[in-house]
Amino acid sequence: MSIHVRQFQPGAEAAFVTGLEWLFEPPGSRPPDWDRGRAAERTARVLAGGNAALFEARSDHDQLVGVASVYLDILSVRFGRRASIEDLAVHPEWRSRGVGASLLAAARAWAHDHGADYVFLESGVARTAAHRFYLRAGATQAASAFRWTIERGR
Repeated sequence: MSIHVRQFQPGAEAAFVTGLEWLFEPPGSRPPDWDRGRAAERTARVLAGGNAALFEARSDHDQLVGVASVYLDILSVRFGRRASIEDLAVHPEWRSRGVGASLLAAARAWAHDHGADYVFLESGVARTAAHRFYLRAGATQAASAFRWTIERGR
């Protein structure tokens, strides 16, 4: 069975959000303030902007089997223009079948075509299987990432 990868278009926000929720399964977890409606609104804003691309992978039967997002974000003085792959999620039943590799290739090609000098991907420390996949795909483990969540009043 083959995989078809293409960019999401406006109006497909709910499908992208569904794909993101595959990241919540172990070893992942649901963000404490996860809200599908807010995620769909953010997806619409990303699709309307010009510095990002959202990709979908579909089976021959048009089943959504993977999603990925890539953003042009910073111009580093040391390294040049960075593209960040923020989300790469594959349906659990479709893992190890080439879906992630196809999405990663599409995101990296988009980054190259949009002037990025390098691609950055952050992955949770518990996702050891994903880390092995990234290393097999030619990535180098270049850093540890740290994050602060900014609390906002609601």
